[in-house]
Amino acid sequence: MAQKYTLEEIIASSSRLFKNKQVLKPNYTLKGIDDILHRDEEIRIYFEYLKDIFVGVSPNNIFIYGKPGLGKTLITKLVLDLVKQEVKKRGIDLCVININCDEIKTEHAILQKLVQEIPSDEPRRIIGNSTDKHNEYLKYLINHYQGIIIIVLDELDKADKPEMINKIIRTESEASGQFPTIIGITNDLKLRDRFPPHLKSVLCENDLIIKPYDATQLADILRARTEMAFQPNVVPEMVIDLCAAYAAQDYGDVRRAIDLLRVAGELAEARNESTLVEQDVKDSCAKIEVDRAIEVIKTLSTQSKAVLLACIYVYDSPQENITANIYEVYKKLAYEIDINVLTQRRVTDLISELNQLGILEGFNDFRGIKGRKKVITKITSKEQALQMLYKDERIEEVKNYHPSVFCR
Repeated sequence: MAQKYTLEEIIASSSRLFKNKQVLKPNYTLKGIDDILHRDEEIRIYFEYLKDIFVGVSPNNIFIYGKPGLGKTLITKLVLDLVKQEVKKRGIDLCVININCDEIKTEHAILQKLVQEIPSDEPRRIIGNSTDKHNEYLKYLINHYQGIIIIVLDELDKADKPEMINKIIRTESEASGQFPTIIGITNDLKLRDRFPPHLKSVLCENDLIIKPYDATQLADILRARTEMAFQPNVVPEMVIDLCAAYAAQDYGDVRRAIDLLRVAGELAEARNESTLVEQDVKDSCAKIEVDRAIEVIKTLSTQSKAVLLACIYVYDSPQENITANIYEVYKKLAYEIDINVLTQRRVTDLISELNQLGILEGFNDFRGIKGRKKVITKITSKEQALQMLYKDERIEEVKNYHPSVFCR
């Protein structure tokens, strides 16, 4: 029988381990740019790209590339915070607008945000839902603003039409003679390649690629967070090194390293331990993998869920785990749950997206004249994924069928 704990005992166990858990949360922001470790060169380059502001000239557009969890957004925020402080001292007009394209995706919504944020001495116009009228009003506001405008588009690749920036960067202010500067932050290293030629020709951008952290650098970052987050002598060096090593294998993701440390602490806390041990980190890694996969699956479209379900069914069947077999099962599932049947090419794209999201793993098997086939080698947290898929009201319709019905 599990041991019972009172509320007072649980509160006491927390205070024995954690001093300030907030510094291990994903939304925690460092106080200043000096607190960012192992990014000195990237910060220097960033300042170089922005220095024209201090002579009253809009800098070139900037694109920040890198995998998730490498600090692209944080570096941008803290660099621009310093720039805003400096221009205020020098009496330079600067407007910085931040937009997260994962939350504000459509061209219309982005334009709405821009016309709300650009300074104006006049009362705001009520425009309605016309994208064209928002574009016209944006041009009007830019034309009448005397200063420099910087528009930060975080996760630009998530916008419905990233190429919409073409209209923005071509708008020259009649008042200042300056064009708005776009800072595009993206995980997609090939985003620019997808832009139309007429946009590439005027983009005039500087690139900054944020490289993954290595295990040593991650360990340094974790030591700094440990000192702020935990009571003294709670986290052994071995635990820090193991968290860093796991995260270094995952594209050097600092958020993952910090998450591993926090969850390991919570697991040790739940067992009423006084220190963290190696097993806490291993258990933390397993828990985060499951939790992350489940959270991602919740947000998938019905089509992506049907593709994932087809992958699971084929994976558990005697059939070969290749795209052709998955597509045949997907078609039967799509018919049963009454959704449009996508082409095999589109289903292959959705499988690649699931791969990028870390829900499944696979490799391309080159078979000479028979072409290339995608082979699925792993599905993360398969049983939990299946349970989550069946919670979808449309996918639930096939829950009572045995998978073999679709794998014939």
